[in-house]
Amino acid sequence: MISRLVKLLLTKRKGVKKMAEVLCDHCGSSRMLNYHRQTRISGEGADYIHGVLTCRKCGQKTIFGMSDDAISFYPSKTTYGTLSANTPQDVRDMFVDAELCFYGMGFRGAVAVSRACVEAGLSHKGITQGYLEQRIGEAKDKGILTETEYMLAHGSRLAGNAALHKNPIIVPSDIPTVLSAVVSITNHLFQ
Repeated sequence: MISRLVKLLLTKRKGVKKMAEVLCDHCGSSRMLNYHRQTRISGEGADYIHGVLTCRKCGQKTIFGMSDDAISFYPSKTTYGTLSANTPQDVRDMFVDAELCFYGMGFRGAVAVSRACVEAGLSHKGITQGYLEQRIGEAKDKGILTETEYMLAHGSRLAGNAALHKNPIIVPSDIPTVLSAVVSITNHLFQ
């Protein structure tokens, strides 16, 4: 519920009597706002602002989108999980890159780098030959991936391919699902 996350503050800023402050749903502290504006040509839709709310205390980030009078908040990291401590450092670094793309509104990049995480994870398990589709099949045949991780890996592959080659519009609210799939696959590989 958004109403518990927003409080009205009196401010000493000249000309501003009240302003809304968004509270962190993790620790309750106020968040600072970083955003960039994406303006569309007249007649092609409303202006849209993407932004990241970053907690001043715990650092948790939440993406938001604003158009006209509507604000959409996208899930935080707790929605998609964290990687196992056993995950190799290069895969962990790549996953952080996917998160940075997500929080920086580089949605296509987040999906593409997520696909690369799956590929890197399979490489660490000795599956290095062929296209990613073939590697995923080989990992399942060798018992490295279960049926669930096999399906998630193909989903990540297809989403990544679409982001790389088909120039789709990536919906920000879909990114946590992609990141969640990568976390699930990677944590299975490196339990």
